[in-house]
Amino acid sequence: MPVTKPKADLSFVLAPILEVPDVQHAMVITADGFFEAHSGLEEQTAEKLSAVLASLLASGRGTSQTYFGGRAPLRQVMVETHDGYVFVIPAAEGTYLAVFTGANVAMDNVCYEMQKQVQTLGKALVSPARTDLKGTDPGTDGSPA
Repeated sequence: MPVTKPKADLSFVLAPILEVPDVQHAMVITADGFFEAHSGLEEQTAEKLSAVLASLLASGRGTSQTYFGGRAPLRQVMVETHDGYVFVIPAAEGTYLAVFTGANVAMDNVCYEMQKQVQTLGKALVSPARTDLKGTDPGTDGSPA
C-alpha cells in the first residue's frame, strides 16, 4: 500500500493576505497544477484554477526564457480584468502563491503582503533533514555509512 505525505496546513500563510482590503481569495499551488491550500474556494474551482494557473506560469516562464534567455527567472505573473486582478509569484521550489482581488485593490499592499508570506511559506515547506535512516550518516548525501 502506497504511503502519501499529508498536506501541511498552510492556512496561516493565506490569512494575512486575506486581510488586505478587496482581496477575495488566495491559493498555494504547485507548478504541476495542484493546490496545496486555498481560502475556501469550492474544491472543483480550486482544482480548475490550479491547472489553469500552472499553464499560465508555464507560458510566463517560456516567454521570459525566449525573450530574456536563462538570465531572467520569472518573478510574477499578473492578469488584469475589468473585475479584478490575479497575482502569482514563486513561493518555494515548485510552489506558487496566487491571490485573486477585486478591481479596486491597492496592488502595492497585495504585493507587499505576498512577499512577506512567501518568506513564511518557504520556511514551512522546507523539510528537516532525515536522521532516522539506518546505516546513513546525517549531513552527507544519504548514502550508507
